[in-house]
Amino acid sequence: MSGIEPVQKQFGRTAAAYVESPSHAKGEDLDRIAELAAEHGGERVVDVGTGVGHTLRRVASSFRSAVGVDATREMLEAGAGVLAGARVKNALLVQADATALPIATGAADVVTSRLAAHHFADAASAFREIARILRPGGLLVLVDNYAPDDPELDRFINEVETLRDPSHVRNHTVAGWRELLERAGLRTTVDSDVAVTRLTTESWLERSQTPPDRAEEVRRRLRAASPATVEAFQITPVTFAVRKLILIGRT
Repeated sequence: MSGIEPVQKQFGRTAAAYVESPSHAKGEDLDRIAELAAEHGGERVVDVGTGVGHTLRRVASSFRSAVGVDATREMLEAGAGVLAGARVKNALLVQADATALPIATGAADVVTSRLAAHHFADAASAFREIARILRPGGLLVLVDNYAPDDPELDRFINEVETLRDPSHVRNHTVAGWRELLERAGLRTTVDSDVAVTRLTTESWLERSQTPPDRAEEVRRRLRAASPATVEAFQITPVTFAVRKLILIGRT
């Protein structure tokens, strides 16, 4: 199985759920991406791992042309509806893997990627591709969940995420995300690492259509979590929380 097949399988069957997903359709981080993209400006923005197009919907109006790239056809089909509903007319949706972007070197002024990179099978290659398509002086705005520095907490959240959705690859630590971007040749700045996404466990499992046995194991792990884990992820009987990073990379 290739690196993108688990992603295509997972999101091909769950695309519709992401159109209305509150944590994807809105949020302060989405507002901040739109603000940073507009402040930088330029001719072209590219959204990598665009999913159903929520980020592209928000940033497209600040640019002459906008491109959304995603590996999964069904997500892009749902995204076409999201963009049409928002009357976005300058955006093009393209099916491609993040490690092989069909975009010319130096053609993008801004690249955005929100809540997608933890699914990248080869994140290092994906960020090298992003660096390649950015013009000199270009801007990457990356938003994703991050794992705590503590190895036990890191392992807990990544195992739970993978049980829920086998296309999950890794929530890196803040340092891990920065290292990936810097190895691709980007200069990094942490814009924010204090936001949290509070998830209702059952809705979260339902959105990914997690099989019953794996869903029950997720529930069991949340119930049996150590006091330190409960505190770190704000675990309650019905919710938990993950921390979210806004990371800026510049060429």
